[in-house]
Amino acid sequence: MTKSDLQQTVDAKKIFSEKPSPSEYLLNHAKRFNKRIEKVTDGVYSAIGYAMGNCILIATEEGNVIVDTTESLQATKEIREEFDKISPKPTVAVIYTHGHTDHVMGTSAFLNGETEVYANQKTKEFFDMQFSQLQDILGLRGRRQFGTRLPEGYVPCAGLGPTLSIDRGKPILVPPTKTFEDSMALKIGGVRFILVHAPGETEDQIFIWLPDKKVLISADNYYPSFPNLYAIRGTAPRPVHQWIRSLDKMRGLGAEYMVPCHSEPIRGSERIDELLTMYRDAIQYVHDAVVRGANQGKTPDELVEEIKLPPHFDDYPEILQLYGQVSWSIRAIYEGYLGWFDGNATNLSSLSPKVRGQKIIDIAGGSNRLLEEGKKAIETGEYQWAAETSDMLLAVSPENTSALELKVEALYKLGESSHSSTGRSYYFTQALELAGELPIRPIPLKVKLANALAMPLETFFENMSIRLDPHASFDKWIAVGFKITDTNETYTVIVRRGIAEVRVGCSEKSDLIVHLQGDLWKEISLGAINPEEAINEGSLKIEGNLELLKEFNSLFNA
Repeated sequence: MTKSDLQQTVDAKKIFSEKPSPSEYLLNHAKRFNKRIEKVTDGVYSAIGYAMGNCILIATEEGNVIVDTTESLQATKEIREEFDKISPKPTVAVIYTHGHTDHVMGTSAFLNGETEVYANQKTKEFFDMQFSQLQDILGLRGRRQFGTRLPEGYVPCAGLGPTLSIDRGKPILVPPTKTFEDSMALKIGGVRFILVHAPGETEDQIFIWLPDKKVLISADNYYPSFPNLYAIRGTAPRPVHQWIRSLDKMRGLGAEYMVPCHSEPIRGSERIDELLTMYRDAIQYVHDAVVRGANQGKTPDELVEEIKLPPHFDDYPEILQLYGQVSWSIRAIYEGYLGWFDGNATNLSSLSPKVRGQKIIDIAGGSNRLLEEGKKAIETGEYQWAAETSDMLLAVSPENTSALELKVEALYKLGESSHSSTGRSYYFTQALELAGELPIRPIPLKVKLANALAMPLETFFENMSIRLDPHASFDKWIAVGFKITDTNETYTVIVRRGIAEVRVGCSEKSDLIVHLQGDLWKEISLGAINPEEAINEGSLKIEGNLELLKEFNSLFNA
């Protein structure tokens, strides 16, 4: 039975017959993102609710300065029309607070040929990381986290905005033209800007201080939810200590206006100080509790069970767990310090899920008995236990349709009971995927090619090692040199018994050497262009055997 056949046997109509029960917390939270342009103070405006991220206008005598440009060019064009009604001057500068997609993808709507784009120097590195070796799985998990494929009504908002808006067509990412390390002072059209590196939600995060206007643009180091100290789409643990220090820097400014890059502006120095203090204290409370417990030998599971926010944090409206979640943060902080091993020697060599599942099934008295236990857990509201029993059954018998249906229902119920937008989205999306309602399709070649053409050539070569089919290359030893004619870059890729070593520089001892432009190699490597055609057109030259190049290329997956 194929996976699709198995999915077709799941009674999805029974499980998804009605839209899930809404989260009242998220319904109320969604009202913050009603579409509007909000005036902060003279010359400063925030566009809220057009996309996941805000877009901020600072009007100056010389022209407009834009802070962040959302994830959608279409949405940003709409914002541009509204901003032009306020200040029809050209855009002289765009400032990125960091490199997350929901802050940088609409920039071309504001460019006029002379527009400078400012960012921290780490933002350039961050852009390159988006083309990392993990982009396929990060893309899949990111779509689950933000619920971009969910039917309407499953999640009232995306936690930090109404929804993550995904434009069709090739995305346009405009890199920064001017970068800085620690801070940068600017004066544009009589308005002073101080850009300060402030690691937190990302390593490249900055905040922007307008001292004459007492305006703080706080970026994503503050938003109205418990912070996402770990993103379930998959991230390295975030720099929690630095995040706290960055918030302390912002607290010391005495801002009269704070403009987050998600949700509405905040007014009044006392209110701003209270928010930032509560926010940093909540982060520190969780961080210190994890470190304290780890020093006592406690495991992540024990810490998740033990550490809860005290009422003065847990009941505070701006720290509700509507985006980030404390339990995920605990695990991320622990792993950031101590890695995956929890200190229990038993876990140095864990049983595989299949072996463990079979042993639990045997103890339960058979698969049907364990399945009944899972169904009973659904009835009693123990949805996590139901999901875990289904996992054990499926690990042993992936074709067990009743276990699959149990898992789908358990995830659906977990989604209904979650107030975190990201958790809710992930539960519902994976439930619909498993039921066959949201099929996971391979990434089309044209999308892979568009991504490849957008990434730096060096990154493309580095990623070739991951694309290698190790089994097809166990008995191969082939060295190919590359001389890139349009950029004068040179590389050598050596396929050696199951691995691909990538070197900068072309070895003259290679089995063959190819001369071509960088984009052409990307197209040939991914199978979009036949190398023979490129030779006939004169765009590819080879020192060596064409058949060897074909054999070499056949060892890599697209």
